[in-house]
Amino acid sequence: MSVFFPRPRGAPPAGAPGRGLFPHRRPRAPPLTPEQARQFDECADLAVRRLLPALGPALGACVLMLGVWDLLLGLPNAPRLLLLRLALVAAGALTWFTSRLPWSPTWRCAVLFATHTAALFLCADSVEHGLMHGAPALVASMLTIGLVDPRPLRCLLVLAVPVLAFAVLGALALPSALWLAGLAACGAALLLALGLSRINGCLRREVWLREQQLLDACRHDSLSGALSRAYVTELAERDLTLALRHGRPLAVAMIDIDHFKGVNDRHGHAAGDAVIRALVATCLRSLRGSDYIGRLGGEEFVCVMPETRAGEALACAERIRTGFAALRVASTVGPMRCTISIGVSVLERHGAWSELLRDADAALYQAKEAGRNRTLLSPSALRAERAAGSIW
Repeated sequence: MSVFFPRPRGAPPAGAPGRGLFPHRRPRAPPLTPEQARQFDECADLAVRRLLPALGPALGACVLMLGVWDLLLGLPNAPRLLLLRLALVAAGALTWFTSRLPWSPTWRCAVLFATHTAALFLCADSVEHGLMHGAPALVASMLTIGLVDPRPLRCLLVLAVPVLAFAVLGALALPSALWLAGLAACGAALLLALGLSRINGCLRREVWLREQQLLDACRHDSLSGALSRAYVTELAERDLTLALRHGRPLAVAMIDIDHFKGVNDRHGHAAGDAVIRALVATCLRSLRGSDYIGRLGGEEFVCVMPETRAGEALACAERIRTGFAALRVASTVGPMRCTISIGVSVLERHGAWSELLRDADAALYQAKEAGRNRTLLSPSALRAERAAGSIW
């Protein structure tokens, strides 16, 4: 198995005999949640948007090549039809690149396909039974759309109008036998395109889910569920930049579990892990939806609270401290009680995340020196709050 696509938990190893009617069939991916479906649609739209600058010129070149071919054959009205084709390709070129027009990538793809299909249908005016000359190009382009968009319903939306146009024009301009043959070819191509779109969607969905799993594993601590150090630093630096730019408050709380080494020594590492998980759960209950907690390492955690002033941050930190102190964590020798020390800092003249974190760490060190199981504000933030009259 690939390092990037590990074997699912509970699945037999590679080469092991399977069970059931289809022993080598891969397990079906779980259905997407509404939020995951929205994110997958955004990724699919982004993929279509990136493909359109390559797909549009390719289809346009094919259409113009057919026009040049008619011109070389000396067909009647070939110069006029070539100009019409060129005009339709130029109209479709509006969809090649992102513009200010309020249309989605699916509608851009539909307009592109409609204009270029109309250019193909101009064959009907150049030779007898000209629609049948444009049918192979129509079928090939339909299969291309099936490979581009991994969502069958949207693929059907793009292909429905050209297929219906062929059915109507063919009924008016072609003999019955040719019309039925062309309609059968278009119908088969439509079904094949939808099948390709579905297969494409299943493969992309599975790859996307695997990517999300890897991303989640990189961004979160596997033990506690808190954000990883790298990801919490990334988010904090972004929030710090926004706070400095717009003059908004920002608070940080550094948390350390008191005498954590003694917990591991007396009760075992399993009990220590339970204490860490209990602390993160307590923090999540006290934090707002816009706040987040990350694990810096060992028993040290940091809570980042955007749009929060010193008094509010101290109140939140106290809720976390008292809530955690009231917990009784199960261990092999019975319930045990643990405490935490917290250092709080607020954004003042800090120019970098490391400076703000250093102030919170200094406040945490003072809380440890003062006897642990307490919450203290950093000296710089305390002076600023006293000068403002918020804290006495």
